[in-house]
Formats: sequence, structure tokens, C-alpha cells
Amino acid sequence: MTNVIVAFATEEQCARCASALEAGGIPVSLRCTSFGGVRRAFDLYDEGVLVCACRLPDGTADDLAWDLGERAIVVAVGKAAQLETCGYPKLFRLRLPCSRGELASAVNMLLQLQRMRKPDRSEGEKRAIAAAKALLMDKFAMTEPEAHHYLQKRAMDQGLKLPELAAKILASNA
Repeated sequence: MTNVIVAFATEEQCARCASALEAGGIPVSLRCTSFGGVRRAFDLYDEGVLVCACRLPDGTADDLAWDLGERAIVVAVGKAAQLETCGYPKLFRLRLPCSRGELASAVNMLLQLQRMRKPDRSEGEKRAIAAAKALLMDKFAMTEPEAHHYLQKRAMDQGLKLPELAAKILASNA
């Protein structure tokens, strides 16, 4: 199941959004009130859909989308003027005011998109990919998204699946 994380500046705003999603049958995994809280949530859950305000006290939806990369589908919720400031090309924008049903429907569609783009991997494959990313991060001072992108690109260039490339990298560095 794909995780849904809600992030707004106040707990009250988080509760309203979570309530709307849960009324639409979408369980919310976690509520955050800061950029740092969202980053910790994605360290815990690794991937998911983030529904957030355009601006949090310590960052923006745009910053979060860039930071999380392929690990998250980010939905920025705000007024038209706020949404215009978001420049990340893969950021989804939901304009206020919107109904509870529109919010739940939009998030449900993005959950389906997340499920379609997420390959089913065994726990062993996931561990190998995580270990290969950790190795790249330590050896070449990469961030997690940079290491993930590097692995994806190399796998594509070599005609390998990501778990195969991860195992190959780990074997050559054993």
C-alpha cells in the first residue's frame, strides 16, 4: 500500500486535510507541520504521495518535490497565486477552494499512478538497492536521490534491472 503523508503549517490544517481524505476512503499515514518532518517521514516510509501546502514554515512544496524526487508524488494545495510560484515540473497542483470530494478524487488518482510506476520487488532486492545506494552515498558523497538516479540511469544504459545492477555494484565492492 502506498503511504499518504499530509503536510501543512498547522496541525489544524493537517487534521482538516486528513479528515477529507479519510472520508474519501484514503488512509493518511502521517501528518507533518514542517519540511524537516516530511523528510523524516520519507526516511521512514521511503515512498508515497505527499499532499502539502505551497509553503511550510521551513520550506516550500517546490523544495520538497525537488528534494524527494522520484520517491514521492507531491500535490501542492493552495490558491492560484501561491501555485504559480511552484516551478517543479512534476509537481501536481490543486487549486483552492476545492471540495473534500475533489481532494480525495485527485489523491486517489495519484495513488493509482504511484502504484503503476512502482515495481514489485522482493525484500532482498530492496535491501540490495538500499545497500548500493548507501555505498554510492559514502563513496561519492551523493545524496539519496542522486544515488537513486545514478542507479536508474546506469541500469537503463546497461540494459539491466535495478536490482541486478545493485547486486553487480555490491559484488564488485565486496
